[in-house]
Amino acid sequence: MRHAAVAVACCLLAACGNPTDAEGWAKRAESRSRMDEKLQALSEVRKASGDKQAAVPILVEILKQAPRARAQAALALGEIGDPAAVRPLVAALDKGSRDRDVLDANRYIADALGALRAKDAVPALTDLVTSPDGYVQVAAVDALGRIGDPAAIDTLVGVATGAGVEPFTAKKALLALGRIGDERAAPAVLKMLFEERPGVSFFPEAAFAVSQIGRPMAPSLLAVLEGKDAALASWAKERGVVPGALYAKSAQLLGDVGGPDAVPALVQKLSYQDPDAGVQMYVRVLAAESLGRMRAKEAARPLAELAARERDPDVRDRYCDAVARIGDPAAVQPLKGAAATGDWDQREGPLLAISRLGGPGELAFIGAAQAKDCPKGCDAARQAAYAGMVARLEAAKACGDASCWAGKLADPSAAVRDRAALELGRGGTAANAAALGEAIVRPVADAAEVAARYHAVLALGWIAGREKVGAAGAAVAAKIDAMIAADRGRTLTAGVNEDALRLATRLRRGAE
Repeated sequence: MRHAAVAVACCLLAACGNPTDAEGWAKRAESRSRMDEKLQALSEVRKASGDKQAAVPILVEILKQAPRARAQAALALGEIGDPAAVRPLVAALDKGSRDRDVLDANRYIADALGALRAKDAVPALTDLVTSPDGYVQVAAVDALGRIGDPAAIDTLVGVATGAGVEPFTAKKALLALGRIGDERAAPAVLKMLFEERPGVSFFPEAAFAVSQIGRPMAPSLLAVLEGKDAALASWAKERGVVPGALYAKSAQLLGDVGGPDAVPALVQKLSYQDPDAGVQMYVRVLAAESLGRMRAKEAARPLAELAARERDPDVRDRYCDAVARIGDPAAVQPLKGAAATGDWDQREGPLLAISRLGGPGELAFIGAAQAKDCPKGCDAARQAAYAGMVARLEAAKACGDASCWAGKLADPSAAVRDRAALELGRGGTAANAAALGEAIVRPVADAAEVAARYHAVLALGWIAGREKVGAAGAAVAAKIDAMIAADRGRTLTAGVNEDALRLATRLRRGAE
């Protein structure tokens, strides 16, 4: 009899079996008095398969319960995505309490409102930014960025530039301003590019915001590059920021958002002089790289000639990379001059650039360079480099149009893929977006494959700048997001994936 009574009690407690859907688990969560059982049932709501809409009214009722249950109900509602939950979520906020569980619930509610893109919640989230809890502040800032309502600009600017704001929260506010993409944030974002606090730089987040705001940032950056922003120059001087730092950062970012009007100033900075040799180098290199990303033909010959004079092999490589990305065959001749002198480290960059923009006529030049360089055979690394150069030029010999180059994006040789991406960026169309997307997300294992990925990112960005990529771009953006998540923590891909993330944001916006 005792065992039978226990069985009956267990059956009643479990409702004679577990629910099979989200609604059933939500009902169980609402009815339980023990918090561990309530939270377990809410966890099962999120795991349940099938349509979860029927669970929404019950989860809304749970928002009126204890803070810990409220938090988990909010989490589930944010994932389900029903706009009907917005008002109840806002009503569930408790802004006056400092209780830890209440603060955690506020954080989860803010996250849910952000996931729901709830414009009606912007006033409440704006108030929540002043929460005494840093985690709640960050959640509110993130939510405002995800919602994307320009009504939050002033609040977010105050957070991003506030002297007493925690640096992490300020960085989040900069990212949120970028997601909204409103040009009214431009002055604050511009200043935060150069803001420094002990051990903290805001440049990465501000730079990302610049790329998302886009072309409206260009006039301000160009004024900095040309030394015409007296107010910013004075502010920077008070903080010990040297003029070269202003020029270098503005030059770098104009490559993302600048137009043809920025090209003359960038070309002028190729001959920038500074008492600090390191600062001088950075200004010149970053101007060069931006000219390459902008495919500024006016800069092709000056860059090739600058490369020929440059003795530092790393700096020379960066100049040569910029020349190759511009893609003007007229630069081949000065590159040949640069490739004819110096040791291998100094000659490899010009030779690589020749193979990325030259035609089959350059095969003989590469062959002669290899014969002179390695009369008794090259070491493995040098042999691989020469093999890649030959493969690029052989591909150029075989391909006369974009359809041929599109097929080369899947070539086993990373060298061929990187040239194919550059060629498609110059002459391809939106029809090539999917193929370039596959090239971007292809797994990479070495520097050559990273270069191929980077050139595919550049190429699709160039195409998106000429024409609408539409739904194909949104599909590529989703694949890029997955790639970045899979690559998280890899040093090899960190730099190129940041460029890919910027492209994904641009493609997603272009599809809206």
